[in-house]
Amino acid sequence: MKCVKVIVGSIATVVFLAGCSSAPSQLSREKTTSTTEQISVARSDPKSQSVSGGSSGSLAYSYESLEELEAASVVIAEVEIKDIHSEDVEKDSTLYNAAIIDLLKGNGEEKGIILKQVGVEEAREKTGDLTIQRDNPLMKPDERYILFLKAGQKAEVGPLYYVAGEYQGKFEIRGDQVFSVNQQEQTKAMVAGQDLISFKEEIKHIVSVKQ
Repeated sequence: MKCVKVIVGSIATVVFLAGCSSAPSQLSREKTTSTTEQISVARSDPKSQSVSGGSSGSLAYSYESLEELEAASVVIAEVEIKDIHSEDVEKDSTLYNAAIIDLLKGNGEEKGIILKQVGVEEAREKTGDLTIQRDNPLMKPDERYILFLKAGQKAEVGPLYYVAGEYQGKFEIRGDQVFSVNQQEQTKAMVAGQDLISFKEEIKHIVSVKQ
């Protein structure tokens, strides 16, 4: 049996096929193997776009600061992912049930929300035969995030939310620290190991200034 490793980049998805028993090799060596396949993906998240199906890999709009993310978001919250609501393979998207732990911006009425993210976990990922490295990793139950959210609608579901800038407004919480999910993105909005409390206070300050 062969292992498949898929790396989803900002412009292209590169699929590396290698024997499971093979020793790890350098990227330059992997590029020269005859089993390498390249698959292009087109992704976008325009500033004014509502939620819809489709893939996502490069950003049509880039947020340069937390202030820009805040201005584009109707809800900012610390959330915990509870479980997967549904998956849509055709539109390459996953819906999650999430609980709001701490609302930093919003009307304060909702305690549970549905989140939409581009991407669907493939069956071979679940068995360990496939590894995919995404710009925007799929969320998992029990994970916590600070999310800058835009509002959308899905006929079968109703109101739902998605992250501003796909991954730019998505910050993973590990213990008492916050990390950008994409550390290759060099913008002022990205953080790496910032204290959770101070990060939330910074966001609250930005929100209060805009009110």
